Amino acid sequence: MTTLETAFRGHRRHPRARRWRVGFSLGHGAGAAAREIELRAPASAKADLVWRIHNGILLLQPAAVRVPEGIEVSVLREIHRIPIASGDQPVVGLAEGTLDLPAIEESRGGVRSGLAVGLDIGGTGMKACALRDGKLVAKAHARTWPEGEHGIESLVSRARALVLEVADGPVGSLGIGFASPMGLGGQVVALSTVMRERLGGVEVVADFPHRVADGICSGPVACYNDLANLGRHLSGKGRRRLLRLQIGTSFGGCWLDADGTVNAVELGRLVVDASPDARPHTYLPLKGAMKSYLSGLGVGWTLGELLGEPVDAWRSGYALAELLRAGRPEGRQAASWIAELLVGAIQEARVFLPGIEEIEVGGSMLQGASGRAVRTRVEELLDDETVAPRFRIAADPGYDGALAAAEAPLLDTPLRGLRRLTGR
Repeated sequence: MTTLETAFRGHRRHPRARRWRVGFSLGHGAGAAAREIELRAPASAKADLVWRIHNGILLLQPAAVRVPEGIEVSVLREIHRIPIASGDQPVVGLAEGTLDLPAIEESRGGVRSGLAVGLDIGGTGMKACALRDGKLVAKAHARTWPEGEHGIESLVSRARALVLEVADGPVGSLGIGFASPMGLGGQVVALSTVMRERLGGVEVVADFPHRVADGICSGPVACYNDLANLGRHLSGKGRRRLLRLQIGTSFGGCWLDADGTVNAVELGRLVVDASPDARPHTYLPLKGAMKSYLSGLGVGWTLGELLGEPVDAWRSGYALAELLRAGRPEGRQAASWIAELLVGAIQEARVFLPGIEEIEVGGSMLQGASGRAVRTRVEELLDDETVAPRFRIAADPGYDGALAAAEAPLLDTPLRGLRRLTGR
């Protein structure tokens, strides 16, 4: 498999590599900040350059982009729907039907009283925890979609049951992390692939947080994108200049500025494989994206190739752990492969986010032996870097999302990078 370490990094050492300058406008109007980033690639590798520009758009979330003359950008416009100009062409306005949301949403923390309950709803698993005076007192988990279950009524009922399972007293606040893109005030603006298949239209989740809380929680209720929740939790703990990655049903991430502002990004779309036989994305016109590799589905595919038999996405994390505990070479190979992809993504992120000093990776798949094997290999690969960022596996990669959700209604943390909505 070709990853960023061998493909994109190799371009910078290629004897015929040239400098391509890409401009990212980080706001609107005359006072908008702008960044020009130099990417090196041979003239024959323009397709790879397009995917690196795509990665920059994901990480920086600019208002507009200017690319070098002669670069075909139609696929970028289809995916991102932002103004993209080539060479000296003027930057065209936003497409009809598009609403550009404010760049930063300020949250207002509530008063801590009673149990703080967190509910983390992923595409595969659903977890809950309860905190009393900041200390974990109970936790529980269930499948988000047991066999045959679908529809919003089913999700509300099972979410409420899980909250009640961890609550041994009055619930003073409820935070929910939801695995789908979200905008202002916890508004779900689109559904992830799994959620769309099980729930249908996005309108059915409009009042989901309050339906879960009704009659259970007497205080503040907050709902954020699951990775934004994690970022806000870490920012509240004083973490800065941090790239936070998560391997789950999909692959997600966020990064924290020097001032603690959380930048939510859709890193499942980050391109990590530029080879001709790269895996296709599940619904977007791109290949080689993180979601197709470092997700339950992607790891399941890889383990299936190594073992010669299918591995279900729900079982992929368990299967990896079992192989490692048994000392099987397939387990070591899969862990090394995960590490190499993570390092490729880290290297690409640092091109566009040079201030990142620390990398943290979480997700249930990295519990126990799996996390230790991946961490060891990542540290070996990063040891070649002149100034390598600090790398760690999350302290509780299984319940970190639920713990972050429990703190969500109680934090005052600015969130940047809200999704641009389009009427299409």
